[in-house]
Parts: sequence; C-alpha cells; structure tokens
Amino acid sequence: MLKNIDKTSNIRLGNYRVNILILFVVVTAFTASFFITYLFPNSKLTSWQNAENLAPKPLVLSQKSIRNFDISSVKVLTIPSRSDGNLYIFDYRSPQFCGAAGCLYSVYNESGNILLEFLANPYLPRKENLIQATDIDNSGFPCLIITQATDQENIVSRTRYCYEKGKYIRLNKSLIEVGKGLERRIN
Repeated sequence: MLKNIDKTSNIRLGNYRVNILILFVVVTAFTASFFITYLFPNSKLTSWQNAENLAPKPLVLSQKSIRNFDISSVKVLTIPSRSDGNLYIFDYRSPQFCGAAGCLYSVYNESGNILLEFLANPYLPRKENLIQATDIDNSGFPCLIITQATDQENIVSRTRYCYEKGKYIRLNKSLIEVGKGLERRIN
C-alpha cells in the first residue's frame, strides 16, 4: 500500500513541474513582448505593401482623387509613431511620378495631413534602405533618414528629416560609406 502512495506523489510532482515550466514560458514570452513593444517602438518594422490593403480608406481615397491614377500600383510603408497615429509613406513608382531625379514619395499622418514630399531614386546599393526611422522622436514622430546613391562608388548620402511645426524639415545631409552607420532599418 505504501508503494502506491509513493507512485501517486511522483505523478503529482511531475504535473507540478510541468505547470511550473508552462508558467515560466508564459512569463518569459510576456516579458519579451513587453520589452519589444514598449522599449523599442520603432522595431515594429514593416515592408512596402499595397496601399489599398494597408492605409486608412480616407487616405487611399484622397490619393485616388488627387493623383488621378490607378491606386492598385501604389505601395505604402507604415511607421509607428508616438503621436498622431501611424505615418504612411506612399511610393507612387509609376511612369507618371518618376523622372530623371527619381520617384515621388509622400509622407502622411493618420489624419491625412501631408508632412513631407520628396523625390528619390529607389535603386540603392545592396545593404542600403531608402527610408529609415530613427529612435529620435520630435513631437511624437520619429526622425526619418532618406538614403540615396551618389556618383562616388561605395558612398551614399543620408538626409535626416525631423518633425517640427506640422511637417518634416531637413536637418542635415552626410556622405557615408555603404553599409556603415546604419540605424534601425525600415526599408
């Protein structure tokens, strides 16, 4: 009879260990997601997607009426911000909006206000991304770095734009070796 009691306690002890292990895994996963979400808000990186699927409908409709072209070819990149919702960067990459200087890109906030428009060449050296968000926030919006190829081999230019008084303004431009001094990448 004592042998049976001992077997039952081993089974319970085994279940207890499994429950402790499950609890440990859940607490670890929650802690990791907390740190990723709240301590690194710009680490929520996304890639270019169809504007009709990702951007708010009023913003997509305004693009259709303003630009007067097929919105299904437009790509959008979403950048989380700590202020007025997300930022939406529209890539129009169509013959109507590309030329010798590059293609048109527009940055909107979630309310539909245009914060920045720029021309950029989307064809960059390997290891480089057109747009990067920094950890530096100004009035709740991250600063943006626009990267462009130069005539010099293995050298790119990076222009930093930061939000001020309702729009993004150009702060500085630097030349840097390809792949060096990268910040958090967005695309």
